[in-house]
Amino acid sequence: MTRDTSTRISIGSLRNWLSAVLSDWDRTQMTLCYLLVFILALSPLFIKSTYYLGIIILTVIYAFIGISWNIVAGFTGQLLIAHIIFLATGSYTTIVLYNTYGITPWVGLLASGVVAGLLGVVVAFITLRYGLKMDYFALFTIALMVAMRTLFLKWDFVGGAVGMWFRLIDISFSNMIFKTKIPYLYIALGLLLIGLIVQYSLYRSKIGNYLLAIREDDDAASALGVNTSFYKMMSVVIGAALAGVGGGFYIMYVTFVEPPQVFNLALNVEIVMAGPIIGGLGSLAGPLLGALLNKPFIEIVRGVLAGGRSGATLIVYGLFLISTVLFMPQGITGVMYRLYLKVINRFNGKAEEVS
Repeated sequence: MTRDTSTRISIGSLRNWLSAVLSDWDRTQMTLCYLLVFILALSPLFIKSTYYLGIIILTVIYAFIGISWNIVAGFTGQLLIAHIIFLATGSYTTIVLYNTYGITPWVGLLASGVVAGLLGVVVAFITLRYGLKMDYFALFTIALMVAMRTLFLKWDFVGGAVGMWFRLIDISFSNMIFKTKIPYLYIALGLLLIGLIVQYSLYRSKIGNYLLAIREDDDAASALGVNTSFYKMMSVVIGAALAGVGGGFYIMYVTFVEPPQVFNLALNVEIVMAGPIIGGLGSLAGPLLGALLNKPFIEIVRGVLAGGRSGATLIVYGLFLISTVLFMPQGITGVMYRLYLKVINRFNGKAEEVS
């Protein structure tokens, strides 16, 4: 085989691969996500500042936690507003297991997912048992967050109102304590890849079809034989488990937790809801694209307005969120999808002319 022949084969294979990717919007989104993850993985080669590297790590964590909420609110259409209760549960689980019992955070992350998932079962069972939907479902989760915040403030075992510091005893892989922030970035990227794969697999499966049917019309899905209660509970549990794991790693990175910090609607908007909404709620790439815009913007605003008047940061950030909702109601992926359709239509038109 000559070099020209092998070159033509490789170019043809690449063309076929690109055609397969571009012919499926879901695959296009996932390819974009994997490309962004690869670029983020290379960021330590170009970014030497620990401050900027820290922003990237938090951005990745936000994207992972955003995926957990996207499964519940985006795929199934359940208004689980106070999704941060699962992040908080995971945070406390990891830090208590390590500080009190000396259990490695690697096991703590898994335990955080299990405990948060069990809380998801409780939330789903109560809301389904009493038929709480839409606004009532959202209000129940907010009320539960307030109740849990009060409980944790009074609970001395988890530090009470003082909170808990992660004990930085020894720098080691087993303790998930490192000299630099780079290992935290790659752990966060690993979690993000897992989240992306879980989200994509769920979306493309028969279960995903049921979840989307429930989102579009709950009663119609039930009339067609879909066990809506079971699949609603499943989406909440999966989302809760992922958020629990994300919360466990989040607290490993920031090294401190207290009830007002994690049982907080403002943080809930910033870390859970903003990314998927900005990126495109219910889309595959939305949580990652939204987090890439949301977190850096927050840090820029805080840096510029830190010495200004009280509340200026919240006002600017609030205007930013309002603007994105008004001008991009379907998020970044909505804008990209319209461009994608134009490219596909033009490509198909050229293909017809050639044929």
